[in-house]
Amino acid sequence: MEKIIIVITNEGVLMNDIQNQNIDQVHIDKIELIALPTMSVNKIESKEVRECFKRLSKGLYNYCIFLSSNAVKIFFEMAKNEHNYERIIKELNKINMIVIGPKTKKILRGYGFDSKIGSSTNIIDKKYSSSEIIEFLETLERECKTKHPKEIPKILMPRSAESVKSNNYINTKFKYIILDQVFFYETRENKNVSNSEEWKKLMELPNRVEKAYLIFTSPSTVRSFFKIIYHQFSQISDRKSEREVLQALNINKVVSIGPKTSFELNKNKINFTESSEYTIDGALDSLLRLIK
Repeated sequence: MEKIIIVITNEGVLMNDIQNQNIDQVHIDKIELIALPTMSVNKIESKEVRECFKRLSKGLYNYCIFLSSNAVKIFFEMAKNEHNYERIIKELNKINMIVIGPKTKKILRGYGFDSKIGSSTNIIDKKYSSSEIIEFLETLERECKTKHPKEIPKILMPRSAESVKSNNYINTKFKYIILDQVFFYETRENKNVSNSEEWKKLMELPNRVEKAYLIFTSPSTVRSFFKIIYHQFSQISDRKSEREVLQALNINKVVSIGPKTSFELNKNKINFTESSEYTIDGALDSLLRLIK
């Protein structure tokens, strides 16, 4: 394999994540990783958040579902500021904790909570997507319809406000379960990347001879990536479409982490390959298979 550059829109990705892909050390030494800080995460201090913590402390929820690592981190950061924090943790230990995938499960375990990955037992080839969470909820709804529990299960789902823009908000109407989607945080493009070494490396790509590949890790990183390019790097973006910007950066191929991200890329008329598993590991694996 010739030397390549992998650009990914998630600053938390490390070379260790690539080494976990079971590829030879000889090949790993030929990979350069550029992990871009594309977004800032901001807490939403709202009445809805305070009210959901009150309900949680009173034992009114039966499930808590996390759809991302950010949701887990922000949830516990905000919970610590509540006067009844100990009560909240005590009640959390009594309810079912559900997560979207392995990374979120690992992060939640770091806070001392075991969890199950949410999907229908009918799904063999798990992709760790929001559609599988919906399938989990629909399965729970069918079970409650059949078994008639004494109380309707109540589910707390801490969310990003971006879920609406990303076409990721769950609009399904349930009759036998109560889904409480609460906006705990919002994501915005990183407003100041001028001092970022990673972004400097990205801007140097047109002068590099190695092939470069770009992985988008969420719909919001697609939006943030191009907002940053257009607002902070006019020398590369002047009068160019999104697809032309990627061409100017000498991006050889683009990989999308999953359907919602693909939808955002399609809106910008960008060609891409969609990951077979909707995780960062899955996207890396799909890219490396593409290159081989």
